[in-house]
Amino acid sequence: MESIATLLVGSAVLIMAVAAAATIWQLVAGLPTRGMRSDWYVLLAFIGCFIGGYLYYLINSRDSYASVPDLIAPAMFFMGAGFVALVARIMLRTARELLRVSSLEAESATDPLTGMKNRRAFDQCWKVELARAKRFGIPLSLLVIDIDHFKAVNDTYGHAIGDQVLTRVGQLICGCLRISDVAARYGGEEFAVLLPDTSRLGAFVVAERIRRRIEDRFARGRSVVTVSGGIAVFPDDAGTMDELHAFTQRALDAATSSRPVMWAAEVPH
Repeated sequence: MESIATLLVGSAVLIMAVAAAATIWQLVAGLPTRGMRSDWYVLLAFIGCFIGGYLYYLINSRDSYASVPDLIAPAMFFMGAGFVALVARIMLRTARELLRVSSLEAESATDPLTGMKNRRAFDQCWKVELARAKRFGIPLSLLVIDIDHFKAVNDTYGHAIGDQVLTRVGQLICGCLRISDVAARYGGEEFAVLLPDTSRLGAFVVAERIRRRIEDRFARGRSVVTVSGGIAVFPDDAGTMDELHAFTQRALDAATSSRPVMWAAEVPH
């Protein structure tokens, strides 16, 4: 009777240990970098040693169980294996839930068409950067970019081509920026860029780089796409988000009513 019980407990322990190892392996496979996986590999190695050691113990002790108290050691092994399996399962579920929440947060902050930040995420970054600029007394430039005559692109080539134009323009804008800069699709065919610690002259240089890059890229295609824009600089032009945005809109209106060129008040020559 004891031998049957020992066999059952031993089988259960091994099943628990293998289940724990399989669960941890799934968790490790979902980690993004090798550096984060090293400790989990060590844990897997310990579980492997546990399985091998318990098999050795079970084989060499199979004839030593004469009474129920002799099953205490196998029972403790069973509870230990069950604990590891349960913890591994909880960790896997927790990791998947954190990944799901992170994915939802990323989606809520991302424009689905261009992959850039959306207006909500941009405004949050704007608040942080404006507060930092005020605290340290450094300039902060806001650049608003609008695709010229974008409605004509949609009417002529269709919305599918229009979406491709928006996506490509967004990529070209991001390709002209530093890591510290923040770019977003602000709405429709309008894009916004934050340039921390950047003066008016620096913002104008970036704006011209973007304009030229877009014009050069689309000059080789079947449609000519140009952009216009406005620049506002804290603290020279305004001190609040609303005032800065209003200043860029006035500059943008002046640019679109004249010619497709990045424009700002007191543009350096």
